[in-house]
Amino acid sequence: MNRTYRIVWKVARGVWQAVGEHVRGTGKGRNGGRPARSPRLPIGGLLVAWSLSVALVPTALASGLPGGERIVGGAGGFDRHGNQLTIEQHSQNLAIEWRDFSIDEGHRVEFVQPNAQAAALNRVTGDRVSHVRGALSANGRVFLVNPNGVHFSATAQVDVGALVASTLDISTEDFMAGNHTFEGGSGNAVINAGNITTLEGGHVAMIAAEIINTGSIETPQGSMLMGAGSRVTLDLGGPVKIEVEEARLETYIGQGGAIRADGGLVYLTAKAANDLTASVINHTGITEARTLASGDNGEIMLMGDMSGGQVRVAGTLDASAPDGGDGGFIETSAARVRIADELAVTTLAADGRTGEWLIDPTDFTVGAGGAEETDSGIGADTLSASLGSTSITLQTVAEGDEAGDIHVNADVSWSADTILTLDAHGDININAAITATGGSAGLRLNHGGHSQNDGSVREGTGYHVNAPVTLSGEHAEFSVNGDTYTLIHDIQQLRDMSDDLAGRYALATDIGASETASWNGGLGWNPIGDLDNGFTGILEGLGHVISDLTIRRPSRNGVGLFGMTESSAVIRHLGLQDSRVEGYNRVGALVGNNRGMIERSHASGRVEGENRIGGLVGMNDGGTITRSYATGEVEGIYSRVGGLVGFNDRGEITRSYATGSVTGNENVGGLVGANFNGEIIQSYATGSVVGHSNIYIGGLVGVNWGGAVESGFYATTDADGNAINVGLNGIGYGNGNVAGRILHSLTRPETFAGWDMDGWSFDSDAGAAGYRV
Repeated sequence: MNRTYRIVWKVARGVWQAVGEHVRGTGKGRNGGRPARSPRLPIGGLLVAWSLSVALVPTALASGLPGGERIVGGAGGFDRHGNQLTIEQHSQNLAIEWRDFSIDEGHRVEFVQPNAQAAALNRVTGDRVSHVRGALSANGRVFLVNPNGVHFSATAQVDVGALVASTLDISTEDFMAGNHTFEGGSGNAVINAGNITTLEGGHVAMIAAEIINTGSIETPQGSMLMGAGSRVTLDLGGPVKIEVEEARLETYIGQGGAIRADGGLVYLTAKAANDLTASVINHTGITEARTLASGDNGEIMLMGDMSGGQVRVAGTLDASAPDGGDGGFIETSAARVRIADELAVTTLAADGRTGEWLIDPTDFTVGAGGAEETDSGIGADTLSASLGSTSITLQTVAEGDEAGDIHVNADVSWSADTILTLDAHGDININAAITATGGSAGLRLNHGGHSQNDGSVREGTGYHVNAPVTLSGEHAEFSVNGDTYTLIHDIQQLRDMSDDLAGRYALATDIGASETASWNGGLGWNPIGDLDNGFTGILEGLGHVISDLTIRRPSRNGVGLFGMTESSAVIRHLGLQDSRVEGYNRVGALVGNNRGMIERSHASGRVEGENRIGGLVGMNDGGTITRSYATGEVEGIYSRVGGLVGFNDRGEITRSYATGSVTGNENVGGLVGANFNGEIIQSYATGSVVGHSNIYIGGLVGVNWGGAVESGFYATTDADGNAINVGLNGIGYGNGNVAGRILHSLTRPETFAGWDMDGWSFDSDAGAAGYRV
C-alpha cells in the first residue's frame, strides 16, 4: 500500500520529522521561509559543522556525474551519454575507485549487473563529500564508501537491489571475498533526505559515526540497517545482520524520516567508546515493519549501547499485522531509554496474536508526566496508551552503578487483551496502581534476572506491591518468575482455595465478604486449612483487601482466614478490612497458626478468643512475619494475647507494628503476648494494653522467654496526649531493647535512626505513629 509522508521541522524537539501528508509543521523560524535553527546535536555539533563545510565544497566534477574512475577488482565498463553514466558489471563482484562520486540533479547513474546478488564497490579516494541529488539505479547491490561523507539530498531518487553507504572503509580484498567489515576513524556522516527503494528482499545499510535519515527508505521484505561505530561488520549471508564491533568516542543515529520494511527488519545500533561519551539513537520519524498477508513478521530494533548509550523514542513504530498473521516485534534497548509522550507504537494483529514491544534499559521508571522528567523511563499515560495496541516488556539489566530495578511510580491502566511484562535484573517496585480490564489482559513479573539467567534468581531481589494491581478480565493472567497464578475474583472463588491447599493464587480485585456472616448456620467463614492439614501454597494479594469477613467459631482451634499455614506457605500484599474473627485457641484475623511467610500484609477489625490470640496471627509457630501490621482490637479471655501476634514460638517478626487496643488476662503485649525463643526486630506498638491479672503485661511484649527483642518501641500516650500503659515496661518479663515513647515522637524520622527504612514512610498525621509499611 502506498503511503505518503513529508518532512517538517519540529521546533519543540529540534529535529526534522516525518509526518503524514496532511500534518502541518510547527511553523517557520525568524528567518522567514527557513525553519528555526536546530539546537546543537548531542555529539557536540559535528553535524552542523559538517553541513556547513559541505556547502562550501564543489559538489561534483563539471559533468555532474562521478569521475576519475579506476577498476581495482573484477571486470566492467563505463558508458557516458549526456547526463547519464552506465556502468556495465561483468563479474559477480566489482571494485571501483573514484576521485569523486556525486550525481547532480537531473543526472543519472545506472549499474547493469549480472544478477540481484552481484555487488559493486565504489570507493572515493578524493577529498569531496559524495552528493547524490539525481538518480541512482541498479538491479544488484551498490556499495558507496566515502570517508568524507555521503549525502542523499531531497531530490535523490535511488532504486536499487540493495544499497550500502559508509564513511568507514573496506579493503578491496575483503570486498571481493565477500567479507564486509568496515573500519576507520572518519567522524563524518551518512545522511539521507531523498527517496531510496530496493527490490523485494533487498537491504539498505548505512555505516558511519553519524547517520541521519529525514527521507524515505523502502525495502519490502528486506532489511534497513544502521550501524554507528568505528568497526562494523555486515553479514549478507542468509538473514542480513549488522554488528558494531568497535565503538567511537561519540556516535549518533537520527531517524526522523519514513522507513518501510514490511515483512522485514529495521535494525539501528550505535556504540560509544566508554560510558563517559555519547552514544545516542534518536527516533522521531515513522518506522514500519508490518506483517505481510503471507504471514512474514516484521521487526524493529533500536539497539543503543548498554554501557552508557541512550535511545530516545518518539514518532511511530509500527510492527502490526493489519492483513493477517501475528503482530511483529519491537525492541528499544540502551543503558537509558527515554520514551516521548507522543510516541505511537503498535503490534496489533487483525486476525492473529498481538506482537510485543521490549524496552530494555538498566534501571527504568514509569512516571507521571513526560518521559523527559526521568533519566530512563516512560510516562504512565504513554505506557497505558501503548498497551492498547501492543504487549510490552520492560526489561532491565545491571550495568555500572545501576541495580537493574523497575519502578512503577504512576498509575497504569488499559483495556486491550495485551500483556505487560516487568522483567527486572533487580527488584520490581509497584508504587502506583496497575489496572487491566481486558478479558485476556495480563501482568507478568520476573525479578532477579529470572528470565535472563536460565531460571535462576539473584539472591536478595524481589517484587513489592505498594499499590493495588487489578486484573478483572474473565481470562486475565498473572505470573511471577514463570509461575502462573489462579486469579480470584470473588468470595466463592476464595472459598474454593480449600479444594487445593498447594495452589498458587492471586486476588484479581478487592473482595467483599459480608455474606459470610450468614454462612454455615451463622458460623461464618470456614478457615482455609486446619491444624491437621494446613495450606502449603501461595496467596498473592496484589495490594487488595478482603472486607467484612466474619468467623464465629468459639470452640475451634486454628481460626482465621487461614486455619493453619505450613512452612512452604507464602502470603503477601494482602489486607483484611473490618473483619470480625472469633475462635478458641490460636486465633488471628489472617492466620490462626502460621508456620510460613507473611509479608506486607495487614488486618483491621476485631479478634477475640481464649488463648494465643493476635490481631494478625494467633500463633507464629516458627514462621516469619515481615513488614506487616494490625490495627484492630484484640481481646483474649486468658493468656498470650498480642496486638499483632498472640504467641511467637521460635518465629521471626521484623519491621512490623500494631496500633489497636489489647486486652487479656496474662502474657499480654501491645505487639506480642509471649515470645518463646523467637526474634522481634525493629517493630513497635501504639495501642493501650490491659492485663487483668497483672501477670507479665508489657507495652510491646508480655513475656520474653529466651528470645531476642531488639529496637522496639511502645507508646506511652494516645493521639490526644493522654497517658496510656501507665506502669508498664516494654517487656513485662524478660530482657530486650525496648523503649517507651509518646505517640508524637513516633512521627519523627530521628526516632527510628538505624532502622531499615526500605518500603516504609512517615505519616503526615502528627497523632499517628510515623512508620507505615
